[in-house]
Order: sequence, then structure tokens, then C-alpha cells
Amino acid sequence: MNGYCLFEAGKEKDLIKDNTHIVRIDGREIVTVDEFIHEIAKQLDFPDYYSSSLDSLEELLNDLSWLNESQFAIIVRNYSFFLCEEKDLARKTNLMNLLNDVAEQWDNVPNYPGEEDFRNKAVFNIYIEKTPATVSELEKLNISYHEAK
Repeated sequence: MNGYCLFEAGKEKDLIKDNTHIVRIDGREIVTVDEFIHEIAKQLDFPDYYSSSLDSLEELLNDLSWLNESQFAIIVRNYSFFLCEEKDLARKTNLMNLLNDVAEQWDNVPNYPGEEDFRNKAVFNIYIEKTPATVSELEKLNISYHEAK
């Protein structure tokens, strides 16, 4: 099951699986949506045509064909600081929902006829350090999650 997954602080290494491309985000350093977009583009080596918008981010997160791995994970530590300086709360909400949508789309390939011709079903998870504030925010945003084992 793809999507948001909460993990206990200090157990990040337990999340790492073979053949997984991991994006590591430190919430203390990524405090706006623009910083997140820039960092994920760098860590995923987005193609030159990437336009640094949420639409372009969604398009490329639903592709990732240039990467060798067949599983993908975004690991966010220090979540209480993550996007904390983003002034446009709707944009933050849109990003959080976009990541959830991308994870669901990878889990449900094919999402439309012919999609299986160019992409396979894949694991795509967003791991967030578990705190009471994390749980509260995800519930407030109406985003479902599960806990890492």
C-alpha cells in the first residue's frame, strides 16, 4: 500500500529496501514549498524540461523512467519544521495531497488504458517521522497514513 507512512525517530534505516531510490528531506532545511520542489528535483535528477511548478512536479513524479530503481521513497525527518515558513497554506496542502495522489497512482497502474505499456506498478511512499503534531496535521488535511513496521 503506497502513501504516507509514519516511522519512529531513529528508525530511518529500517525503511531502506533494496532497489529503492530514496529522497531524504530534513524539515529544518526545507521550510517552503519552493525549497521542497528544488530539493526533490535535485535528488531525483529531474530532466531539463522540468519547470519547478506543482503541475510539473506531479508529471515527473508519475514518470521517473530515467531512474534505475523500481521503488521510490521520500523520507522526511524533523517534520514539525517541514514547510513551516510557507505563507501560502493552500499551496502546502496542495503539495501534501499531490504526493498522496502520486503514491496512489503508482499503486494503481494502470490508471487508464495503455498506461501499462510505459510504466509498471511501483512502490512509492512518503515516510514522515511520527509525532503527535504529524498525526494531527495529516488528519486535519484528511490524508490517510499507516505506520512503518
